[in-house]
Amino acid sequence: MSQTLRRSPRAVGKENEMGTWGMKTFENDEALDWANDLESTKDEVLLESSLSPAEVDNYYLDASDCVRVLCAAEVIAGVVGRPRSSLPDNVSLWVTKHTNTKIKPLVPLAIAKVERVLAKDSELDELWAENQQDYSTWRKDVTELLELLKSLSQDGEKPQRPWWRFW
Repeated sequence: MSQTLRRSPRAVGKENEMGTWGMKTFENDEALDWANDLESTKDEVLLESSLSPAEVDNYYLDASDCVRVLCAAEVIAGVVGRPRSSLPDNVSLWVTKHTNTKIKPLVPLAIAKVERVLAKDSELDELWAENQQDYSTWRKDVTELLELLKSLSQDGEKPQRPWWRFW
């Protein structure tokens, strides 16, 4: 399958198309570019920045930011201990080399951002919704990633309370 996801009119000033050949996180041009950037990093800085996109008008999340969120979430799941089989080789290698990186604190943020990708005013969700044939498969894959992250946040330790709840 090879398709092109067309960007919505809200993506003013952005490229109009994103090459996509599958429904998994790394089966599009944007994600592979992100994976190449990951190769040159030695820590979690790219993961943190990918989980902190600027939302247009404080509510609309563009497709490129959504893709970066999903890529970071995949890597976090892998490093914390459960890499999915769909990771590209270069990402799997990075995950293997960084299993001692302190990434577990990013799991709650990854959960929130993946939920945001699946929510209203997410351009990537809108683009996939236009493809009725593949939309449910894409959503299922992202939902499985979300459930994996949720299970990782419950493994062995209680989530820490935010600092402001100590008073």
